[in-house]
Amino acid sequence: MALCGRAAVAALALATAVPAPAHAGDLAAFLERAEKMSTVNEKVEADITIKDAAGATSKAHVTIDPAGGGTVTFEKPDVGWKSETPLGWKDGKGVTRSGGSSIKVGVDDPLAGTDLRGIDFFPFWKTDYSRAMTSDENTLEQTVSLYGDTGRPYALYVITFDKAKLVPHMVKYYRDTFNNLVRIRTDKDWVMVGSRPRPTEVLIKDFTTGSLHQYSFAWKLADQPAH
Repeated sequence: MALCGRAAVAALALATAVPAPAHAGDLAAFLERAEKMSTVNEKVEADITIKDAAGATSKAHVTIDPAGGGTVTFEKPDVGWKSETPLGWKDGKGVTRSGGSSIKVGVDDPLAGTDLRGIDFFPFWKTDYSRAMTSDENTLEQTVSLYGDTGRPYALYVITFDKAKLVPHMVKYYRDTFNNLVRIRTDKDWVMVGSRPRPTEVLIKDFTTGSLHQYSFAWKLADQPAH
């Protein structure tokens, strides 16, 4: 009887046990692979078509050069803007406006009055992956919550990754607190540029300004014909 009782208790425990979460190391490895896929390892550039919510369009150009630590050069001729920001959470080198005046531009500052920022061109989410959590997952996508490092402008990133391509499909940015959603970026239609995928369509909603812009990128390796 005692043996039967112990077996029954064991069976009940197995039936009611809560499934253990995936090992933290598995998620960290996934994020490290995604980080690598979003790290530019060759000089690339793109012509950009920008469309606002009213349908008005403008043009810009971006060049990403990983040499010497990496820089993002962003140009928008219609407003005389040419800026250079780093591929990382560092200080930018400034922007020269038409007329020769210049201002300093940070890696999280809007570029030329657009919703694009330097952070949009490198894996900005790199942080302590041991604290990351999977909040949702299906066969195609995995949504991960990542806490921002101390001193950064964002407290939390909620990123939905394409599991096959290892690229972010949607990013939600929470500034200062976990309930202050300030920005949503959605990427789609990736192409391989050299050995790395890049999105050709990006939609950014900025809740601080109430703006919505669509960005179409024609990527190519620097000095090579466009796709």
